Amino acid sequence: MFTTLVFHEIRPQEELALGMRPIQVADGYQDQLPLPLYNDLADFTQQLHYLKDEGYHFLTLAAVKAFYRGEKTLPQKAVLLTFDDCYQSQLKYAYPLLKELDIPAVMFVPTGWVFTEKASYQENYSRVVSFAELKEMSDVFTYANHTDHFHQRQGREKSRLMWENTPDVTADLKACNHYELITAKDVFAYPFGLYDEGNVQLLKSLGFQLAFTTLAGMNTATTNPLELKRNVVPAGLTLAQFKKILGVA
Repeated sequence: MFTTLVFHEIRPQEELALGMRPIQVADGYQDQLPLPLYNDLADFTQQLHYLKDEGYHFLTLAAVKAFYRGEKTLPQKAVLLTFDDCYQSQLKYAYPLLKELDIPAVMFVPTGWVFTEKASYQENYSRVVSFAELKEMSDVFTYANHTDHFHQRQGREKSRLMWENTPDVTADLKACNHYELITAKDVFAYPFGLYDEGNVQLLKSLGFQLAFTTLAGMNTATTNPLELKRNVVPAGLTLAQFKKILGVA
């Protein structure tokens, strides 16, 4: 049994005070990251130190795959850290702390969002990093598939993954995996946590081993590995609430 956590924007309080801001991505898709998906750097730091101090085992994707193949048992305190969308704040604030604490993590990369050139840090935008910056962070992050250009949505109930035809979705997934930095080519996260049964079956047919939702809860041996639960760590979460996500009474 293990818990998976997902983070998006990690920013200090003075930046959070600016409120919700638009994204800046290479393929021009326009959206805004909801405020609950921003995390205070101080809270994030406290959460990581809690996990280290309490002796949590930080999982790799290889360990999770082995668990679902029945080849490996997991420690009682097992957690997988994941990050979505490759925002600059993850490079500026999350990456140095993860590296300092020697904590591995997974980043789900919408490759069509990633820029070819570096840019200065943007406080007023949720800007995505460059491919060169992803490479710089590869000593901490394992990169996995989050679509190429299909990280788009209509409202809160449907992602592009759900309305496009199967050949086009297949082509987009393969386009993402074409990038050398995507080393976990059989691991996926559903954009916005939105998906349907057709998406699950397509991933299975393409040989994906793991796929992550944003449904809350613990993952056990009976959890479908193509519908793994992933707990969003929202803004303003107290340490007591964080412990509850981890299953601490």
